[in-house]
Amino acid sequence: MNTTLRTTLLALFALLPAALLLSPPAAAATADLSLLQECLLTRLANAAPDTTVGEMRKQCEQKISKVMNGAASTAQDLPRDGLTPVQARMYDDQLNYGRDFVISPFKPNYAMLTYWDNPNEEPFASLGDGGDTLKRQEIKFQISMKAPLWRNMFETNNDLMFAYTSTSWWQYSNGDDDNSKAFRETNYEPEVFLRHYGGPKLPFGGQLSAVDLGINHQSNGRSELLSRSWNRVMGRAYLDFDEIAVAFRAWYRIPEDEDDDDNPHMRRYYGAGDITVAWAPNKNTFSAMLRPGTEENGLELTWSYPVSRYLRIYTQYWNGYGESLLDYDTRSQRIGIGFALNDLLQR
Repeated sequence: MNTTLRTTLLALFALLPAALLLSPPAAAATADLSLLQECLLTRLANAAPDTTVGEMRKQCEQKISKVMNGAASTAQDLPRDGLTPVQARMYDDQLNYGRDFVISPFKPNYAMLTYWDNPNEEPFASLGDGGDTLKRQEIKFQISMKAPLWRNMFETNNDLMFAYTSTSWWQYSNGDDDNSKAFRETNYEPEVFLRHYGGPKLPFGGQLSAVDLGINHQSNGRSELLSRSWNRVMGRAYLDFDEIAVAFRAWYRIPEDEDDDDNPHMRRYYGAGDITVAWAPNKNTFSAMLRPGTEENGLELTWSYPVSRYLRIYTQYWNGYGESLLDYDTRSQRIGIGFALNDLLQR
């Protein structure tokens, strides 16, 4: 990257967080009406005889504003019932941020048995030692968490966040003959981002709930011919349509020298962003993620349902390119079933 382009990108990246920090707090008037009604009923049942309706309404609006803008500290600040799934997710996050030794989930945390239609042996064959014969059965699991580094920055609706996700594919059944039960691939993905809460109303009854901007690194921790890694400037927008949530991601890959680039032509398969739609009717959660590349696409569909207070049955279907970094230029189809600790949205 030439010096002028590098300087321009750094300047733009420095100015965008400043613009978010200067934006005003989201108004309590944007809170869900049913949530306000529920809070008023709770206040009415417990208020002193001389408390006016105006005073109760003001108290409720302040509590709702604290929850939606990241300042709530206890579960008693606001009843959880009446929140949309997106609001409930943010509400739970804010409660966790105020507790000691608690880490909030970022993406779904799950483990599942999977069946893979197209084992990609080409990267291992390039090592020249033959390697293990890959099995179609794998265990895929994901660990994902986030934590605030700086809450309510400068007393605004902005948090500086750190998140970490690792996704692994384990050849658990590959133990016969001379093969080993190895982890075929693990992708590590730390990121630091600024999250701004709140936003304008949207058509069709929607609400912009939050916007992220940050730096994302993803790699598989391998060396030489199996090494895969890239760095991105990434933005996200979260839209709330009651039971339906929409998340848009867009990224710019930070260029590398041709000699150091172990992922040539990634844009063909990963493109410049993706869109995820999640729907949470009753206790179900359905999601669909589409990642269009310039030439090829990737599609992921999931469904989950609670089977206990702490576990959800979890299913996932993948079709396309780039399920993992090692397979970024290989088309595959995979189906899996297992258990998750959480999902994108849940009731």
